[in-house]
Amino acid sequence: MGQKDKVVSVICLCIVLIFTVKLDKKGDVPGISIAQDDLEDVLSGRGSGAHNNFHTLPDLESAPTLNIDDLIYKFSRNTVPVVNEEYNLVFFLVAKAASSEWIRFLMRLQGNDNWCAQGCIHDREMNGLKYLSDYSLEEAEEMMTSTKWTRAIFVRNPKPRILSAFLDKAVSHSDHFKRSNCPVFAKKGGDLDVCIEHHTDFEFFLYNITTTLGQNVHWRSIYSRVDEKWWPWINYVANMEDLSDDAEDFLKSIKSNIDGVTAWDKIGKTGWSDNERDCDSIGDSAFLAKKDTRHKTNAKDKMRQYYTPKLENFVEIHFADDLNNPFFRFNEVELFEKGDDETFLQ
Repeated sequence: MGQKDKVVSVICLCIVLIFTVKLDKKGDVPGISIAQDDLEDVLSGRGSGAHNNFHTLPDLESAPTLNIDDLIYKFSRNTVPVVNEEYNLVFFLVAKAASSEWIRFLMRLQGNDNWCAQGCIHDREMNGLKYLSDYSLEEAEEMMTSTKWTRAIFVRNPKPRILSAFLDKAVSHSDHFKRSNCPVFAKKGGDLDVCIEHHTDFEFFLYNITTTLGQNVHWRSIYSRVDEKWWPWINYVANMEDLSDDAEDFLKSIKSNIDGVTAWDKIGKTGWSDNERDCDSIGDSAFLAKKDTRHKTNAKDKMRQYYTPKLENFVEIHFADDLNNPFFRFNEVELFEKGDDETFLQ
């Protein structure tokens, strides 16, 4: 061995010895300029980009301040997220993006036996869930910025989402819509009789209902539900189009800080059926493997039956914040060739 080779060998040996000394006391992760807990956060994917749905977090020094009037804190239905302390989870519910199923899952995850019961599970007293607004501003801000917490949301392309809302609320629940939504529409300057007569017409619904009753959680744009300053801090953004697969990936990524078991292994991988309102018929399927039939409006298959080029263009303009932001990665949904008023894309 030459002198140069000996020098290189000695240097390599020193490096190995130094690296060995710096092993932390668990003996499995090198103690090299990053704290054990923080390194585990990175390895688990929280904000690290380890999975496509994880987003890299901004610099903690630039974290925003949580204010009492922020949308994510000032309680109203479907704007303030659910909190699960055991799983260090802040979960944003989105109407017409499996929100009812997620509420039932979160209820079951915390051991609430009413998860499969009838009734309005969106009611706080009914579901027994904790929300971000249940905590002090300081506590809630820590949850919204800490690398130890996962902040998750499942989003949906507005074209199928708005049609799904129309089919569910205006068509399937027509009588309720006439009793509850049409009077509100009239109070805001609309014509009550016109609403009652035409509310099941998709064009009327788009041009009149979504614009006059724009804050309704079922068709309000997803992006407008969260204060713009907080979007970069939601570090897990998944897509309704890949709901079952993304739900599995997500639930495998969060684990109990009590026993270390993932939410997937605890209740996600089995014990679900296509009727989550019957406590006597608990199935053996994975969560969301069989979509609940009550809200199954088959919007994707029906889009070309209801949309026209004009209506598609309307949604692209009025829900541009959902379609054009750096956080949602929708697969393109183009029903008509641009400039074509009659031909469907095949």
